[in-house]
Amino acid sequence: MNLFSRNYSVLLSGTFIKAVGTGIYSVAAMLLVLELTNNVFYSGLTFFFINIPNIIGFLIAPFANYISYKKGLIVCEFLKSILLLSIPLLYMVESLHVFYVIGIMFLVAMISQFTYPIESTLVPAFVGEENVVRANSLMNMLRESLDIVFLAVAGLVIAFIGNAEVVMITAVCHGLTGFLYMLFTFKIEPTTLEKTTLQSNVIRYKKDLSEGFQVIWGSHLKKVVVPAIVVNFFTGGLFAILPAFSLQQGGSEHYYGYYLAALTFGMLIGSMLTPLLKDIAFGKMIVICFIFSGLCMIGVGLVPSSIGIVLMAIAFFWIAVVNILIFSLIQSKVEIKLVGRVITVVSSIAGLCTPLGSLFGGFVGTIELHYPIILAGIALVIVAIYYYLNKRLRALPKIDEIELLLKKTSTNKEVKVADS
Repeated sequence: MNLFSRNYSVLLSGTFIKAVGTGIYSVAAMLLVLELTNNVFYSGLTFFFINIPNIIGFLIAPFANYISYKKGLIVCEFLKSILLLSIPLLYMVESLHVFYVIGIMFLVAMISQFTYPIESTLVPAFVGEENVVRANSLMNMLRESLDIVFLAVAGLVIAFIGNAEVVMITAVCHGLTGFLYMLFTFKIEPTTLEKTTLQSNVIRYKKDLSEGFQVIWGSHLKKVVVPAIVVNFFTGGLFAILPAFSLQQGGSEHYYGYYLAALTFGMLIGSMLTPLLKDIAFGKMIVICFIFSGLCMIGVGLVPSSIGIVLMAIAFFWIAVVNILIFSLIQSKVEIKLVGRVITVVSSIAGLCTPLGSLFGGFVGTIELHYPIILAGIALVIVAIYYYLNKRLRALPKIDEIELLLKKTSTNKEVKVADS
C-alpha cells in the first residue's frame, strides 16, 4: 500500500495545520492567564486542569468507538475552533474571566483525548501495516519540528497582536482542519469488537494497575521507577511558573516561547541520540543524566535568560535520555504480556504527579519565581546521588546485559524483572 495515500495525506496535512496553531496556542494561552490575573498561582492551576485529561484519557477514548470516525474528527475540530474563538471575542468586549479561559483550555484538551485514538486507529488502515512505523514517525517528526519553530516565533507574534488575539489563529487552524477532513474518502467505521463500555474499560484499567503494581513493588524495579516519578512532580512545578519566570528574565513574551522551544529541542535531540548511548552501563548513565540535568536546571533559575535558554535545552536533553532508558528497561526486562500493565502504572502515577506538582509550583512561585526551578534541579541532583550511593543500582550494566530473576506476584504468576 502506498504511504502517501489520499487519506493519509489529508491526515498529515491536518496535523501540519493543527501544529501551527498548537505551538502558538501553548504560549499565548498561558500568557493570557498571567495577563488576566498577574498571579503565578493561576498559571499552576491552569497547568493542573489541562493535564487532567491526560490522566482520564482512558475513560474518554472508548466513546470514539460509538460514532462515525470521519464525523467525529470533523465535529471535534469545528468544536475546538468555536470554543477557542470565544476567547478573543470576550476579550474584545472586556468580559473575559480567567476561569472561563481555564475552562475552555480544559475542554479543548478533553476533546483532543477523544480524537487521538481515532487518528491512531486510522493510520494503519490508510498506509498498510508495512508502513505504520514510517507513517507514525513522519507525523511525530512533523509535530515536534513545527512545535520548535512556532514556539520560538509565538512570542514575536504575540508582541504584535496580543495574547487573546493570537488564540484566534489557533481557532482558525482548527476550523481549516475541520474543512480539510471533509476530504476524507475512507469507509472505515467502528466494529462491534472495537466497542467497549465505560465500565469494562474501568475494570480493565483497574486490573492493569493492580498487576502492574505487583510487578513493580514485588521487585527491585521500584528503586528505578519511583525516583523518576518524584522528579515528574517537580518538573510540573517548573512548567507552572515558566510563563512568569520567562517574562521576569527576558522582559517580553518572546522569551516564554524561547524557553519552551529550547526544552522541546533538547527533548527531540535527546530522543534521537539515546540509541547511541545504549551501550553505556545503565547505572552510570542514570547518574550522569540526573546530575547533568539537575545542575543545568539549577543554573536556569540563577543565570540570565541568554544562558538559561541554552541550559534549559541541555537539561531536557538528559531528561529525555533518562525517560527513554527507564522505559527501555521496562520493555526489555519485564515479561512481554505485563509490559503494558507496568507502563500503565508508571504513566498514571507520573501523569498525576505532574499536575499536582504544577499546583505546588504555582504556590511556591508566589513567594519567589525561581524557587520551583531550583527545587526541580535539586530534586534531580538528589536522585542522582541516590542512584550513586546505591551500589547495586550504580553497578547495573547496559540494558541488554542486566541479569534477570524470577519473582512471584500475589497472583502466583512468574514475572521477569530487572535485578538491581
